[in-house]
Amino acid sequence: MTKKMKAKFDKYWGECNLLMAFGAVMDPRMKFVVIEFAYPKIYHGDESMRNVQHVKCLLYEMYEEYVRSSEAELDGDGGIAGGSSRSTTNSLQSVDHQSTSKKYSGWHDFTSFVSSKTSTRPIKSDLDNYLEDGLELCSEGQKFDVIAWWKNNQAKYRILSRMAVDILSIPVSTVASESTFSAGERVVDTYRSKLGVDTVQALLCGSNWVRCHYGLKGRVKEEEEDEEVEIVLPII
Repeated sequence: MTKKMKAKFDKYWGECNLLMAFGAVMDPRMKFVVIEFAYPKIYHGDESMRNVQHVKCLLYEMYEEYVRSSEAELDGDGGIAGGSSRSTTNSLQSVDHQSTSKKYSGWHDFTSFVSSKTSTRPIKSDLDNYLEDGLELCSEGQKFDVIAWWKNNQAKYRILSRMAVDILSIPVSTVASESTFSAGERVVDTYRSKLGVDTVQALLCGSNWVRCHYGLKGRVKEEEEDEEVEIVLPII
């Protein structure tokens, strides 16, 4: 029994689970330190180091995809901004011709300078800065809202925050451990097989609607003749 349970455990945990690894890294209390701490305990020898490098490589690869997506969005906004800036310049020139009392403030030149500075890629990425920064220290049992932390640090990690929220918002489906690692057969009792009245009615109505919509005919059950049974009641 133990060997069968161990075989199922190795089947589910033998491969590196990237989703759980990325979710742990996006937790500012653990970051990549938890991978370097836990993987040598889960995997043996060189396999742990290979999985650590595998997670780091794919993590940076995923981050680069978000960077490219963000740059594409900025390029699209730049075209719109360029058209609006040209229309703004023309309107300013017309205003200058109509009224000489309004002076040019230089705000347009300043915003263009800022956009040129922010459009260039920094030397260190958001992911590098995030991993190099210290961990968020929390006492055991203290509640910590990871999503709220990323929301508060969205300005600091502009691209990485989007990636973190996308990863942390993925729902994790769970299965009962007795069902996953049980070596026996599954037993369906009356409590698990019984459906509610509303559920049965919804299934029957849905089946009839689908058959009617696609012109399908259900199985016609042969009508059986009712048998009359005479019961003689004793006279008291």
